[in-house]
Amino acid sequence: MRIALRVAIRRSLPAFLVLIKNTLPQFSPLPARVTEMIHRGSADVWRVRIDAIAALPVGERAERIEMWRGMLSAEERRRADLFLADGHRHEYVAAHAVLRYVLGMYLKVLPSAVRIVTLEGTKPALAAEQVADRPNSDLRFNLSHTRGAVLIGISIGREVGIDIEWQRPMEDLEAMARSVMSDQELGLWKVLRPESRPSAFYEVWTRKESYLKAIGLGLYRSLQDVTVPVSEGAGDESPGLVLDRSGQGSWRVLGIPAWDGYSAAVCWEGDDVPLVTVRDLDILQCDLSGIGELG
Repeated sequence: MRIALRVAIRRSLPAFLVLIKNTLPQFSPLPARVTEMIHRGSADVWRVRIDAIAALPVGERAERIEMWRGMLSAEERRRADLFLADGHRHEYVAAHAVLRYVLGMYLKVLPSAVRIVTLEGTKPALAAEQVADRPNSDLRFNLSHTRGAVLIGISIGREVGIDIEWQRPMEDLEAMARSVMSDQELGLWKVLRPESRPSAFYEVWTRKESYLKAIGLGLYRSLQDVTVPVSEGAGDESPGLVLDRSGQGSWRVLGIPAWDGYSAAVCWEGDDVPLVTVRDLDILQCDLSGIGELG
């Protein structure tokens, strides 16, 4: 099966390259190919629309959710059961099943065999025994999902954070901007065209959140302590430096192209600019259970 490939590169940014790929739909042939795609100087971002399951007949949708639930750990199932609404519970199950599917491809194990632990703070990681003597043993990852959309960040040898947000309309957008933006960001944001400010607000929000997730703090830190680049949309700028009042080393952040009505960003550790590859995964075309021989 052929892979459709589109490369977008700006001449002014020779160190930055984004690839958009439609990946192969089956689990079994993927591991060998995926381990060749990522290396220590790169980062992968997987985009998945899990709300596609809503189009399935009720019986088939229930079967898939139950199958995916069986792939999760006892702790993940416990957390899923905390959601009262079926839609929220199903999204949690599907997102974490997809995460296990993607991690399994890099590690060459079945999704149900992926072992995830929580480090100090809130950042998830692979269990030490999981990566011992495995391909990509220094793999780092991060997950974000909202309103049927999932983003997964993968890197080797450097921390990574990812965030995606649905652009919820706000009655008082400027008041919200003042509450989360640094003085520098707010000044740049207010000179944008009024019609561009809503999407630009969410671009700033996701960049901040991706950084806080990368360092393992999430929203336990004040967003105003962090300054990120301000722009009207993703994909029209080079990776930007994150400025943190508390000082957390060197981090860079980049807006990721997302679906209409969403904003997304990825953040990584280090001064260099990695090769960032964005891959689309069709949840309806994948056997997330991973049954079969792994190469």
